[in-house]
Amino acid sequence: MRQRGFSLLEVLVAVTIIGIGFSIVFAGMSGSLRGLERVEDNNHRLEQARLKLAELDLIKRIRPNDSASGDFEDGTRWTLRSSPFIAPIEDGPRRNPASVLRIDLTLEWRGRNGTTQQHLIQTYRYQAGDSTPIPSLQAQLGALQ
Repeated sequence: MRQRGFSLLEVLVAVTIIGIGFSIVFAGMSGSLRGLERVEDNNHRLEQARLKLAELDLIKRIRPNDSASGDFEDGTRWTLRSSPFIAPIEDGPRRNPASVLRIDLTLEWRGRNGTTQQHLIQTYRYQAGDSTPIPSLQAQLGALQ
Protein backbone atom coordinates (compact mmCIF):
# COMPACT_ATOMS: atom_id res chain seq x y z
CA MET A 1 0.00 0.00 0.00
CA ARG A 2 1.29 3.45 -0.87
CA GLN A 3 1.56 6.16 1.80
CA ARG A 4 0.53 9.74 1.09
CA GLY A 5 2.76 12.75 1.87
CA PHE A 6 6.33 13.84 1.25
CA SER A 7 9.48 12.06 2.19
CA LEU A 8 12.12 13.81 4.28
CA LEU A 9 14.42 14.05 1.26
CA GLU A 10 11.75 15.84 -0.80
CA VAL A 11 11.15 18.33 1.99
CA LEU A 12 14.90 19.03 2.35
CA VAL A 13 15.29 19.61 -1.42
CA ALA A 14 12.29 21.99 -1.43
CA VAL A 15 13.57 23.97 1.56
CA THR A 16 17.05 24.22 -0.03
CA ILE A 17 15.59 25.55 -3.31
CA ILE A 18 13.45 28.09 -1.44
CA GLY A 19 16.50 29.17 0.63
CA ILE A 20 18.59 29.69 -2.49
CA GLY A 21 15.76 31.69 -4.06
CA PHE A 22 15.39 33.93 -1.02
CA SER A 23 19.15 34.54 -0.80
CA ILE A 24 19.19 35.66 -4.46
CA VAL A 25 16.22 37.97 -3.89
CA PHE A 26 17.75 39.49 -0.74
CA ALA A 27 21.13 40.01 -2.45
CA GLY A 28 19.38 41.85 -5.26
CA MET A 29 17.46 44.01 -2.80
CA SER A 30 20.67 44.83 -0.94
CA GLY A 31 22.35 45.95 -4.18
CA SER A 32 19.32 48.06 -5.04
CA LEU A 33 19.42 49.75 -1.64
CA ARG A 34 23.12 50.58 -2.06
CA GLY A 35 22.38 52.04 -5.50
CA LEU A 36 19.51 54.07 -4.07
CA GLU A 37 21.80 55.39 -1.33
CA ARG A 38 24.36 56.53 -3.93
CA VAL A 39 21.62 58.30 -5.92
CA GLU A 40 20.37 60.05 -2.77
CA ASP A 41 23.94 61.14 -1.90
CA ASN A 42 24.40 62.58 -5.41
CA ASN A 43 21.06 64.40 -5.24
CA HIS A 44 22.01 65.88 -1.86
CA ARG A 45 25.40 66.95 -3.23
CA LEU A 46 23.81 68.62 -6.26
CA GLU A 47 21.28 70.39 -4.04
CA GLN A 48 24.16 71.80 -2.00
CA ALA A 49 25.81 72.94 -5.26
CA ARG A 50 22.57 74.69 -6.30
CA LEU A 51 22.50 76.49 -2.96
CA LYS A 52 26.12 77.60 -3.39
CA LEU A 53 25.30 78.94 -6.88
CA ALA A 54 22.26 80.73 -5.39
CA GLU A 55 24.61 82.37 -2.86
CA LEU A 56 26.74 83.46 -5.80
CA ASP A 57 23.68 85.20 -7.28
CA LEU A 58 23.54 87.39 -4.16
CA ILE A 59 27.01 88.76 -4.91
CA LYS A 60 26.88 91.82 -7.18
CA ARG A 61 30.38 91.73 -8.67
CA ILE A 62 33.13 89.12 -8.88
CA ARG A 63 36.77 89.64 -9.72
CA PRO A 64 38.09 87.80 -12.78
CA ASN A 65 40.58 85.02 -11.92
CA ASP A 66 39.35 84.82 -8.32
CA SER A 67 38.53 81.70 -6.33
CA ALA A 68 36.92 80.51 -3.11
CA SER A 69 36.64 77.10 -1.51
CA GLY A 70 35.13 75.33 1.45
CA ASP A 71 33.51 72.13 2.67
CA PHE A 72 29.87 71.09 2.90
CA GLU A 73 28.70 69.37 6.09
CA ASP A 74 28.85 65.94 4.41
CA GLY A 75 32.59 66.35 3.70
CA THR A 76 32.21 67.33 0.03
CA ARG A 77 34.83 69.94 -0.91
CA TRP A 78 33.70 72.76 -3.21
CA THR A 79 35.82 75.22 -5.19
CA LEU A 80 34.57 78.25 -7.13
CA ARG A 81 36.80 79.79 -9.80
CA SER A 82 36.04 82.78 -11.99
CA SER A 83 37.76 83.41 -15.29
CA PRO A 84 37.20 85.97 -18.06
CA PHE A 85 35.06 84.63 -20.88
CA ILE A 86 34.43 87.87 -22.79
CA ALA A 87 36.81 90.63 -21.79
CA PRO A 88 35.73 94.27 -21.71
CA ILE A 89 36.67 96.49 -24.65
CA GLU A 90 38.49 99.42 -23.09
CA ASP A 91 39.08 101.74 -26.08
CA GLY A 92 38.02 102.31 -29.62
CA PRO A 93 34.69 103.10 -31.26
CA ARG A 94 33.07 99.95 -29.83
CA ARG A 95 34.10 100.60 -26.23
CA ASN A 96 32.24 98.38 -23.76
CA PRO A 97 33.33 98.17 -20.12
CA ALA A 98 31.04 95.18 -19.44
CA SER A 99 32.36 91.63 -19.39
CA VAL A 100 31.22 88.02 -19.09
CA LEU A 101 32.80 85.71 -16.53
CA ARG A 102 32.83 81.94 -16.55
CA ILE A 103 32.24 80.46 -13.10
CA ASP A 104 33.42 76.88 -12.44
CA LEU A 105 32.05 75.08 -9.38
CA THR A 106 34.01 71.89 -8.71
CA LEU A 107 32.75 69.33 -6.19
CA GLU A 108 35.14 66.69 -4.81
CA TRP A 109 34.25 63.82 -2.51
CA ARG A 110 35.60 60.45 -1.45
CA GLY A 111 34.04 57.64 -3.48
CA ARG A 112 32.97 54.30 -2.08
CA ASN A 113 36.23 52.60 -3.08
CA GLY A 114 38.39 55.39 -1.62
CA THR A 115 39.07 57.27 -4.86
CA THR A 116 38.38 60.98 -5.22
CA GLN A 117 35.29 61.73 -7.30
CA GLN A 118 34.70 65.08 -9.04
CA HIS A 119 31.80 66.92 -10.62
CA LEU A 120 32.18 70.22 -12.51
CA ILE A 121 29.34 72.72 -12.99
CA GLN A 122 29.93 75.72 -15.25
CA THR A 123 27.88 78.87 -15.46
CA TYR A 124 28.36 82.31 -16.99
CA ARG A 125 27.75 85.74 -15.54
CA TYR A 126 27.34 89.16 -17.13
CA GLN A 127 29.09 91.90 -15.24
CA ALA A 128 28.55 95.59 -15.91
CA GLY A 129 31.66 97.74 -16.07
CA ASP A 130 32.47 99.55 -12.85
CA SER A 131 35.73 100.95 -11.51
CA THR A 132 34.99 100.43 -7.80
CA PRO A 133 37.22 97.89 -6.02
CA ILE A 134 35.81 94.38 -5.73
CA PRO A 135 36.38 92.35 -2.53
CA SER A 136 37.62 88.79 -2.91
CA LEU A 137 35.10 86.06 -3.65
CA GLN A 138 36.01 84.24 -0.42
CA ALA A 139 35.36 87.41 1.62
CA GLN A 140 32.03 88.08 -0.11
CA LEU A 141 30.82 84.52 0.43
CA GLY A 142 31.96 84.69 4.06
CA ALA A 143 29.94 87.88 4.55
CA LEU A 144 26.80 86.01 3.45
CA GLN A 145 27.17 83.48 6.27
